Amino acid sequence: MAQVRIRPNGRIQFDFHLYGQRFREGTKTMATPKNLNIAKAQLKQMNAEIDLGTFQYRDYFPDSKKVAQFEILQRAKHPNRHFPFFDEFIDQWFDRQKQKWKSSYERTVKLTIERHLKPTFGNTLVNELTLAHVDHYRQTLLDLTKKDGTRELSNCRINGILGPLVSCMSLVADEYRFEYPLRRYRSLKEEKADSHPMTFEEVQRFLAVVSSYWHDYFVVRFWTGMRSCEIHGLLDEHIDFEHRLIRIRQNYVDGEICNVKTPKSRRDLKMCDTLFDALKRIIANKKHDTPFLFTTSQGKPISTNYIGKHVWYKTLAKAGLRRRRPYETRHTAAVLHIAAHENPLYISQMLGHSDTRMLFEVYAPYVANASGIDGSAFSEMMLGAS
Repeated sequence: MAQVRIRPNGRIQFDFHLYGQRFREGTKTMATPKNLNIAKAQLKQMNAEIDLGTFQYRDYFPDSKKVAQFEILQRAKHPNRHFPFFDEFIDQWFDRQKQKWKSSYERTVKLTIERHLKPTFGNTLVNELTLAHVDHYRQTLLDLTKKDGTRELSNCRINGILGPLVSCMSLVADEYRFEYPLRRYRSLKEEKADSHPMTFEEVQRFLAVVSSYWHDYFVVRFWTGMRSCEIHGLLDEHIDFEHRLIRIRQNYVDGEICNVKTPKSRRDLKMCDTLFDALKRIIANKKHDTPFLFTTSQGKPISTNYIGKHVWYKTLAKAGLRRRRPYETRHTAAVLHIAAHENPLYISQMLGHSDTRMLFEVYAPYVANASGIDGSAFSEMMLGAS
């Protein structure tokens, strides 16, 4: 059982015996009547969990050096257990699943497991992990805030953190034949990401001030709507001047060449005269022996982070344009092509979409602003008919 003590310096200390060992955790809180009442309420909760066998040291003292010692003693209590601890099984789950993923996603999942899931659920037997545990942790993530008071994690990011947990628990429940505890779990509704495409005038302002080294790079981005990973993965051999085609065949992500996002993403883009001239200049002015079409001034492959940090945001500021993601070049290309009355099927193929649905659901609302069309033509037609 745990107790509250007051140290000689007047600060509150928790003192308890578990698994034959004494644990003492000091606090920086002075033993005022108010603070003692708060500590006693926490003590009551701790003793209740100790009686139920659900007490986890890291829940109360996450930064303590004694967490590891407690968990070793706790595990020793289950020498003949029939079920694995969560951290043991999720490592097995990861090893079995990772061959299905791209390297970048594999690293993301591994980081999620080590940074979020193991510290929270690692010392829990898989058959004892409940929906209440997951709901409580999810609420903790929802409550995280930045210094300005806004939420630190989006619903999409929280779903990404808990996704491996849900998948892992589904598998372990099936293999060890116990009731799946998360059958009533539902992912958070994800916020629809806001798009901020640029108008034709804004594109012109941007291109007018961007450095000459990056001018043609952004011409290609604004004219084609390629994803960052696609344009960074272009090689010289993917440019077919004879047939005036840009062949999208691979991505460049986190320092690695990988497959394109979807089968539809593997496509050929037609070169208009502007693209033809820009690509001719790019290849003619290459100063480094590299297969990549676009590189940094040092001849190294480009990362999305590099573009944002060293080129994109600085150029937006220089042009007096609002801050937006580099990915908005893709949205801008889509909106301006729609505003120019290009065939929707052609635009979808250019972007690597499977159909035209996204064009009308995501991009169409921005077309009036981009093209200066506000419905007046329809109004004039109807007035003329009356």
